[in-house]
Amino acid sequence: MKHLLPAFCLLLAATAAAAAEPLYVTAVEWAQPRTGAALMQHPALARAMRELQPGQSLQLLYPGGDEGSLWASELQAWLVALGLSSQRIELLPGSPREDAIELRVVGVPAAE
Repeated sequence: MKHLLPAFCLLLAATAAAAAEPLYVTAVEWAQPRTGAALMQHPALARAMRELQPGQSLQLLYPGGDEGSLWASELQAWLVALGLSSQRIELLPGSPREDAIELRVVGVPAAE
């Protein structure tokens, strides 16, 4: 039993580190031909969708300007087409990177 506690602590630390890692869709990735299947296999999008629980929303932090705004709107449209309610997607300027949209799962999951 004494050995389970350190192992559990390591598992929690690894999970927290993975959750804290930013998720990005880069401009280079977005420039590739898009299909619904390809987008669902994109590592950051797939992870964000796995992490998104009822009661939470997905923030898309995009680079400023018209180009960033259009890019975020297009990504939002794809996510809606793939089944995510537009009410659960929030578009916000202010990506920390000029070449990427950051994805953030926010909010408290609804109690089941």
